[in-house]
Amino acid sequence: MKSLVLVAALGALALGFPGTAAAATSFEVCSPLGCAAQSVRGTVDRGQLAVTVSDRSPVSALTARFVVSPQGVQTQIVVDDGVRHAVVTLPPGANQLTVTACGGGGCNSKSIPL
Repeated sequence: MKSLVLVAALGALALGFPGTAAAATSFEVCSPLGCAAQSVRGTVDRGQLAVTVSDRSPVSALTARFVVSPQGVQTQIVVDDGVRHAVVTLPPGANQLTVTACGGGGCNSKSIPL
């Protein structure tokens, strides 16, 4: 299978959170196939979202979605048999990030307060 990466950022992303001294927040969300097969791992630190999206499943691609609230800015990464890394700058005023991992016919989500 060929690796496919689709990064679609809807809306303008701007540098945010200048001067914020909050600690970094790490997360992991896995598809219903399990973390060994499909996972989305990341860290939010000083207005930057750094993620690693991994698909090791021979039966299904992994779609990772990142939605920032309250702005509604959405970023999507699709990986089919591979690993991809991405860094996204979060918009000013963002207070929640929802991460969704879809693969194997289902989805799992996690909300991360910012």
